[in-house]
Amino acid sequence: MLRRNLIAAAAASFAAPSIVSRAALGQNLRKVKMGSAFTTTTNAAFLMPALLKPEGIDLELVMFPSLVQRMQAVASGDVDIGNGGLSATMQLATKGFPMQVLANGCDGGWMVLAQPSINSFKDLVGKKVAVQNGSIGLVSLNWKLKQEGVFGKVEMAFMDNQDQPIPLMRGDVAAICCFEPYAALAEQSGWGKRLWVPYDSPMGKTNLGFVASEKFTKAEPDLTKKMVQAHVKATREMASNPAIAIETTIKQFKMTKEVAELSTKNLFFSAESGAPFVNGLKALAKLMVDDKMLEKEPDWGSFLNLGYA
Repeated sequence: MLRRNLIAAAAASFAAPSIVSRAALGQNLRKVKMGSAFTTTTNAAFLMPALLKPEGIDLELVMFPSLVQRMQAVASGDVDIGNGGLSATMQLATKGFPMQVLANGCDGGWMVLAQPSINSFKDLVGKKVAVQNGSIGLVSLNWKLKQEGVFGKVEMAFMDNQDQPIPLMRGDVAAICCFEPYAALAEQSGWGKRLWVPYDSPMGKTNLGFVASEKFTKAEPDLTKKMVQAHVKATREMASNPAIAIETTIKQFKMTKEVAELSTKNLFFSAESGAPFVNGLKALAKLMVDDKMLEKEPDWGSFLNLGYA
């Protein structure tokens, strides 16, 4: 009996350090929530948890189908940081919720697709076009409709991106202004054809920002720096190796390889946050003011906090 007790005690003493080590490791990890979107423009986010764990950060990705809800969650502190639709971020920033853009998130990533019978924007007069309300897609679509002289003559059907391909297939809408991978899904499935590659507006490919509330960046400068650095590194990995973006799209969005490959051809992974990014952002603000989606431009001095990138 005594021998058995000594063996049990010895076994427990050898096992204890490994158990304590795992618990201590878990306790040392800082829990951080990041708001992201159901689009492949945010694919780099899926690489960030592994990059941040050695920094002592346990990153949880929280997905929002609505870009407005996502930015409201960042502003309120329900999530700490986020991939921000820049139009929604500016709307909040100019309505008393101090927001900051920390880096470029991703360029491009959306497309206007139409039913086979639609050959020009003039063919859309009196018909419905699906687009996400408040999005950069809507801003660019409004600009194009004005250029074509049909603004106000096309009915907008507001819906989130993942909900747009099926109405196009059924003929409920004549066209969609949709973000990837759902634009590629509709095109690859033969439900729509490209009507406009939407990057010739004054804002160009400007799309996504890596954003946080001003309150968060002031309270957590070191954490903010680590988050931005991980975002930049993840984005560069995506840009340098398209296979990663393809594999991520297949895994996270349950898309076929063909759809994933087509989708990545319309994504321009970039964290470059210099003058071209700033100019595109300011052009976006002007377009939004013209469309009465913004009452005024944001205070650029506080809105842009690009030193971390």
